[in-house]
Amino acid sequence: MCSVALATGKQAHKSYTAWLKLESADHIGRKRSQLVRTRFWRRKWFILTIVMIIVTLLSLFVALRIDFGQREDAVLAYFSQEKGMPETFAELEQLTPNDSIILCWWDYGRAVRQWSHREVIEAYPSRDIWNTIGSSRDPLNALETQMFGTWGSSEKIHDLARIFMLPEDQSLQIMQVYNVSYVLVFAPDDLQKFPWIASIAGYNGADYLSVNGTIYEPTTLGSRVTLLRLLFDETLHPLHFTKLYDNGEGKIYRINYP
Repeated sequence: MCSVALATGKQAHKSYTAWLKLESADHIGRKRSQLVRTRFWRRKWFILTIVMIIVTLLSLFVALRIDFGQREDAVLAYFSQEKGMPETFAELEQLTPNDSIILCWWDYGRAVRQWSHREVIEAYPSRDIWNTIGSSRDPLNALETQMFGTWGSSEKIHDLARIFMLPEDQSLQIMQVYNVSYVLVFAPDDLQKFPWIASIAGYNGADYLSVNGTIYEPTTLGSRVTLLRLLFDETLHPLHFTKLYDNGEGKIYRINYP
């Protein structure tokens, strides 16, 4: 009886030990399975978060690009609605040969290219000009311009400013470098921009143009400035330019080189 009981006890102990091993293995298996599922979901949420961030950034990028395009179109839309401007751009195409290069301030450049189908010295602001003049604009516009803007030549814009600010004999020398043959100016728009043009050229605009509300009057120094002679041609009489068109807003001149 003792032998049988002993054998039975041993067998029971072995069965219990085997059961413990199975339970332990099953517990470890469940733990591993749970760990795998946890890692899977963590990895899944991590990937999903990255995807959401990328989609959000792309959506923001696209929205900014669309808004920038609308702002750019708004500039041309403004020109198209301003009194006298559409007619002037149309006349510029009619009055000038196809290969003409037009002298105008840079912000008319795109309109001259798109509407008058003529070339200009520069049609976009340079980064240094934008960072100076554009610094007063709203932050969103500044950000979009930095991201998507087309940048022009700083040298060309400074040359444009010098051409407009110098006396005719001196400005003609720079014009010849760029092979320009016609000039496009607008009043009062170029008068409103005059302080910036003067500043870019290294001058104080107030020394050349007196402003009283909407009344503009060249000073004695200003009477020698090429841009002001073109804008006030009836009193200052530019010597090296023949006026081809004047609708009270826009003026087109042919340059007469000596």
